[in-house]
Amino acid sequence: MDPHSLVSRAALHRSRGSRFTDLRARIALLAKGNDEAQNRGVYMSVELLGVVIAAFAVLVTLGIGMFAGFAWIVRRIDRVDDKLSARIDGVEDELSARIHGVEVGLSEVKSELTEVKIAIARFEGPRPHLVVAR
Repeated sequence: MDPHSLVSRAALHRSRGSRFTDLRARIALLAKGNDEAQNRGVYMSVELLGVVIAAFAVLVTLGIGMFAGFAWIVRRIDRVDDKLSARIDGVEDELSARIHGVEVGLSEVKSELTEVKIAIARFEGPRPHLVVAR
């Protein structure tokens, strides 16, 4: 009989009671290379579990990095928007003042134009009639 076939899981389990009993059974079980005993009932290898955990960690790290980058861009855009709004407000005030000055100038020109029209009308005299009275 093969010594490996005599060693069973139950025999190994019973041998755990004493430290030095049935050492031969333990060695035989380890030499046999029982995959079920190695993995303890897990259906994936340790390497595959490590790869899955590492891939998950990489995805979490990339997600956190993308979120942080997006937050940084949003803050930067807000700062640029604040600066641009202040600059536009300054330009708007300046343009309003200039437009008001142009409106005042146009009203002065309009009043002067009216005065010039009156002066020309006085200089020319009354308009001739189409039908002359005899």
